[in-house]
Amino acid sequence: MHCRTVTALALACSLASPAAAAWFARTDSGGKLVITGVASNPDMTTTAVYLTCSGDKFDVEVLTVLSANEEELADYRGTKIVLGYETEKGEDRKMGLNGEPIISAGGALSIRATLDSRQSALLYTSISRGNRLDVELIHPELTDDKGIKKVFAAFWSTMTLALVKACPALDK
Repeated sequence: MHCRTVTALALACSLASPAAAAWFARTDSGGKLVITGVASNPDMTTTAVYLTCSGDKFDVEVLTVLSANEEELADYRGTKIVLGYETEKGEDRKMGLNGEPIISAGGALSIRATLDSRQSALLYTSISRGNRLDVELIHPELTDDKGIKKVFAAFWSTMTLALVKACPALDK
């Protein structure tokens, strides 16, 4: 009985919290691991950050609050993705990436980038230790998508186990 009460209380608190966001691991239809980070926007809405790996590199895709069609993609060229992470020594750092605008499911605008091996190792080390990931998109046309998106560390251990199995080159 006590265990049920504690579990119910913990579940209720996590659902009531506007900052309750998490990492989820799944495989796509081709069997490739996709890590989804549910990110909280500054206005308390949610969006998603997707990580996939290929060898020792991550691809990151950031879902925006906008929709787009093929003709409008050129308007978003030059978008920068800034990832905020924590080093092994506990220092906050940022890395800037050149993003590529793409159309995601349902016509949503996303920005995608590939991290190099060093950047991927830094990101892997941070998120696999349960640190929050901050994500910011920088482009003058993204006026409705300003501010830092925060992916909190809930379920990070499950995400890390999936990464270790599917992306062993990242676990150095």
